Amino acid sequence: MFNESTLAHRSSVHWLLSYQGRHTYECAFEGEQFRVEVQIAKERYPEYSKLTHESFERSVNGAVGFVTSAPSRLTTDFIAMFNRLRYEEWSAQVSEMLKQPERFKGFIPEGFKVYVGAVYSPTGWIRLQSFEDVRNLAGIPFDVAIDPTIEIQ
Repeated sequence: MFNESTLAHRSSVHWLLSYQGRHTYECAFEGEQFRVEVQIAKERYPEYSKLTHESFERSVNGAVGFVTSAPSRLTTDFIAMFNRLRYEEWSAQVSEMLKQPERFKGFIPEGFKVYVGAVYSPTGWIRLQSFEDVRNLAGIPFDVAIDPTIEIQ
């Protein structure tokens, strides 16, 4: 688990944009700045795609729940830090929402999605870490952690 002297406190994760079920984040880790993407939702097969339906499902919808970037950046330490910093922000937001239950009734999230790294191969996405390893290293409580890849396994 990360503490005051770890990389999590010298690192950063900032959401940049969302488009077609994908979030893009600007990250700083081990002195480098780079972007990662997370496919958060399945997409409908577009009429204009040059991919076959099967290829689209494998390459786009098969990435749901995975952090993607250059493979060398998707280390277990980075993925744990990425989730930890997102969790800290999420926790602060949920805490504020709970202070105003009348305003946020029905909108308070019940769980936090823990993402793992993956790289693409001709046969599909290959997971680089286990959900439990990342959750434990990031210090995310078991009772709120959600594995968003369970639907696609």
